[in-house]
Amino acid sequence: MKRLRWYLCATVATLALTVPAHSDEQHRLPFRPTLNTYGLPGLIDMPSAHAMPDGELGFTFSHAVTGSRGTLSFQVLPDVTATFRYAGIPDFAPGPGTGTLDVYYDRSFDLHWQVLDERGWRPALAIGIRDIAGTGVYGGEYIVATRHFGPEDRVAVSVGLGWGRLGERNGFTNPLGILDDSFETRPGIVDVLGGTLNTDQFFRGDAAIFGGIEWQASDRLRVQLEYSSDTYREETADGLRPADTSPFNIGATYAINDVFTGGAHVLGGDTFGLSLSLALNPHRPSLPPGAADPAPRPLDVRPRQSTPYDTGWLDQPGGADILRANFEQTFEDQGLYLEHLALDTGRATVRVRNTRYNYSAQALGRVLRAMSASLPPSVEVFEVIFVVEGMDTTRVRVARSNLEALEFHPDGSSLLLAGAGIEDARRVADPVGLELDVPPPRFTWAIGPYLETSVFDPENPFLFNVGVSLRAEYRLGGGFVAEGAIRAPLFGNLEDARIVNAPPPNPPPVVRSDSARYRAENAAYLNRLTLAHYGRPAENLYSRVTVGYLERMYAGVSGELLWQPAASRLGLGVEINHVRARAYDGGFGLRDYSVTTGHVSAYYRLNDDFDLQVDAGRYLAGDWGTTIRLDRTFNNGWRVGAFATFTDVSFESFGEGSFDKGIEVEIPLAWFVGTANTRTLSSTIRPVQRDGGARLNVQGRLHDLVTDYSRPMLQETEAMVWR
Repeated sequence: MKRLRWYLCATVATLALTVPAHSDEQHRLPFRPTLNTYGLPGLIDMPSAHAMPDGELGFTFSHAVTGSRGTLSFQVLPDVTATFRYAGIPDFAPGPGTGTLDVYYDRSFDLHWQVLDERGWRPALAIGIRDIAGTGVYGGEYIVATRHFGPEDRVAVSVGLGWGRLGERNGFTNPLGILDDSFETRPGIVDVLGGTLNTDQFFRGDAAIFGGIEWQASDRLRVQLEYSSDTYREETADGLRPADTSPFNIGATYAINDVFTGGAHVLGGDTFGLSLSLALNPHRPSLPPGAADPAPRPLDVRPRQSTPYDTGWLDQPGGADILRANFEQTFEDQGLYLEHLALDTGRATVRVRNTRYNYSAQALGRVLRAMSASLPPSVEVFEVIFVVEGMDTTRVRVARSNLEALEFHPDGSSLLLAGAGIEDARRVADPVGLELDVPPPRFTWAIGPYLETSVFDPENPFLFNVGVSLRAEYRLGGGFVAEGAIRAPLFGNLEDARIVNAPPPNPPPVVRSDSARYRAENAAYLNRLTLAHYGRPAENLYSRVTVGYLERMYAGVSGELLWQPAASRLGLGVEINHVRARAYDGGFGLRDYSVTTGHVSAYYRLNDDFDLQVDAGRYLAGDWGTTIRLDRTFNNGWRVGAFATFTDVSFESFGEGSFDKGIEVEIPLAWFVGTANTRTLSSTIRPVQRDGGARLNVQGRLHDLVTDYSRPMLQETEAMVWR
């Protein structure tokens, strides 16, 4: 038996390195991988060596008498999957001296790395760590290989080696002990706060073999049979399932459509469970971008002639009125507002405010078409300046002849932007000849529903309020914007939020952990009321000053300065705020606590997919530290990222969670409905909200406003120029 175990261990490692000479092509999987009850590519409870499609966002919910798990999974890279899990385990004792809780809520993070994909006869190989930064209830590590067989690759076989919870059943001495004796023992979890890496646990202690088979019975139905190396020791000890049950689990999943998949399974022959998963992918929209929009007007091409185009129109009486009428007609119903036009006989500059297109290149293409239809033939140079909150951002200069020549060229989009001049709007003066101002609408308002949620409260894992929000905005001109929002909750259970938290030792001032007291108010409240000024003090510089009721919990003044060249991937900013805590009832009252807080920030576009942001400074509790944020940003507006904040508040003083961290997801509404609009659905998932590392929430931060029209972002959305 011992010899068999060593043979299986060797098989997992060596099969992955066996590449037959006759095949070097990657093995193409005909189906998306199954997400197991832990939200990872796998079978039922056991992992496989699969990976989700790149960029995919998966949500999985599973339930059995042993507990419920909700998991958010994201394919960060083509071969790296990251997950966040929130689990509720009934009648569970998480550790010595804690007693048995009615429901124990556990938060954990996982990483799954597909080291090798499937090629020829070589199986895929993956390495994973489960519960990488948590309390260790689900802690385990694994190496697993998966290979497809049979007609159309409908049978997948997985064999793996597990540690921790995956190394319990028929465990044997850790083969990694040949590297170092420390791998042979696995210390107990000592981080009762959770949130820090359990590195002294990884791949240590006894190891065990697991595996399974998945059969794709039809295009929608899959059947799984697995041998589990998890004895469910914790759940068995607390009576959630019988002891000494079968190691075999059986299950089936059914793809309801391209998004939803339902499943049922039996663990060990005695524990029945259900699961539901949904998969969203930025590259797989519900409708193609702009599919429900009217087609753009065709480009107006000038007639070819051997003599120069006439320039006498510049002195024509009533020329300004004619141009105004032309532009109003071509911009009508496009969500584009012409704010200013300056031109001479050869060059025209328009200032435009985009309120509809989340693809910056699509907005550019619509403006260029409007210019081709509205401007006299002698105007050869088109310049577009996008205006955001009254600020000129980027000047895009396009030769009209290039525009006409490239409309139907196979690489027209990339060639057009490659030859365009993209620079700060202040660098070049506008043409002098004829000017036309078109004042935009000053007052706008909107009324609609809102949803406010609170998650991970230890006693109420999901709280919400649904209500009505009234928002109004008035543009005074000169970069001044007055804005306010009132909310009135209609129904929900946010008033059940836990108001009193057990304080950690030597805690920082209470600046966010009393948020439940604000949420408990069930009457209409002032969400924010501000007066802001946006400006351009110099080339490549942007400024903002905001005063008033900045957010639900704080009022005061906020100032910001951003250096962001139009063609650069790097931006630098500084922000300083002086704020005072607002009254709990959401009116105009203030409380005694006040603080001066601020940060210096660096923003860097690492490549076409990833953005890095580093903030260093003083936080709301007066603590000093740094926040690191990494986002994967897709050119259609999708954004999935993670952040972590470390300050001089110790892990013990911070309390449960050890430090502030979270996951942010932002999905453009256009991805769902297929019509152009700039609205987004966004959510920040924090395992726990504490006072250390807390930052002010203020509207209109500059970097998010201006970078959409930088050269990197325009080039990344270049395919939408002609849409």
